[in-house]
Amino acid sequence: MGSAFTWLDHSDRERRKVLEAIDRFKETEARDELGLGPIRDGFADHFFPGTSVIMTRARYFFFVPWMYMALERKGAATDAAVKARRAELALIEPLGDAPGNLGRVAGNTLKRLPSSVYWIGLRAWGMRLFGGSQTDYHQLLERGVQVPKNAARDDDGELVDGHVVRTWVASLPREPATFPKEASFDLTRKEAQYLRERIRFISPQPLLARLFDSELPDVPYPWLHPALATFPDDMRAALHHAQCFAEVMHGAALLYNHMLAVKGNRDSIDAYRQRIDDWRDELAARGSQLAEWKLPEFWQRARAVANVTDPTMQFVNNWIELRLWEQRDPTGNAAAQALVAHRERRLKGGRARLENPHALEMWKGASGTERLVYRWHVAKRLLTDIVQGLRAKEIADA
Repeated sequence: MGSAFTWLDHSDRERRKVLEAIDRFKETEARDELGLGPIRDGFADHFFPGTSVIMTRARYFFFVPWMYMALERKGAATDAAVKARRAELALIEPLGDAPGNLGRVAGNTLKRLPSSVYWIGLRAWGMRLFGGSQTDYHQLLERGVQVPKNAARDDDGELVDGHVVRTWVASLPREPATFPKEASFDLTRKEAQYLRERIRFISPQPLLARLFDSELPDVPYPWLHPALATFPDDMRAALHHAQCFAEVMHGAALLYNHMLAVKGNRDSIDAYRQRIDDWRDELAARGSQLAEWKLPEFWQRARAVANVTDPTMQFVNNWIELRLWEQRDPTGNAAAQALVAHRERRLKGGRARLENPHALEMWKGASGTERLVYRWHVAKRLLTDIVQGLRAKEIADA
């Protein structure tokens, strides 16, 4: 009998976290082995609200409401979830081999439908008015979403009748006449402008909105943005804390994998030793900045954006106190090894790889070795689509 995940209908946010954890589990480099995920995701939501690790293209922010609004007009009546799934799967073929097509490989067996991936983001960007879960929404579709022709509206075209359930903002650009039989990820100028304005009106205005004011740079981390000096003080401070945390804790992830290599895949011992030495040299060069890093301020920010447990806070503080980047041989530090081993045992119990030979056999040579980027690459993908939509139409209109 196959295993299954179940969740409460109202818990879309928790559902997303579970599904993202599954996605990260498939990617050994991106796993959260030391329990730092809540802090990572908290800062990611702060910088890039409404995004998730599996998002691919910006136009899905329109595909999903267009599909659902079509069902509303038709009146789903029964089996709304089945009809919605059928409508989403129908998009796979017209999108073809375009990069970012969520069903390009899985086809009709696709498990993570675009609506599931973008549901939270549509609410965060102010495009979805209905505040319930997808299950709640499907039930609403089955009851029927009827908008009276004489329903009162405000100056923005939004319904003001308290007896009418509002699902999507009235200002959404309409779908092309050929949708969904024909579809592409190319945003029209109007669509791109709409998304840009939606992002800019998120309060408080996030880093995601600020990035429209300058060129999107090809840099691996947001704190390396060439226009960083022009960002607001609070934004630069948040990026500074996120950078220090990502850099310092990267060493713990590398040491964990080195310890696994010593116990199991010995062929990678030297490779991890070199990576740890490189990490030490990099952080040693930033010694003065790290010395000025104010941990109380970091924890104040971290607790404001994430649910940080006391054991996690203690682990991070203890790791930082070791200051391995100032030591000649970080891999040989017994206190650091004990700290990492204790952390894994606390998180995984009997499934800890450092103590369970069977669990160690499942290790594939790399697990959680990527430095934290707080969904920077996802944000760049989405913003690139929007910027290209703006520029392509501007050039065509010129």
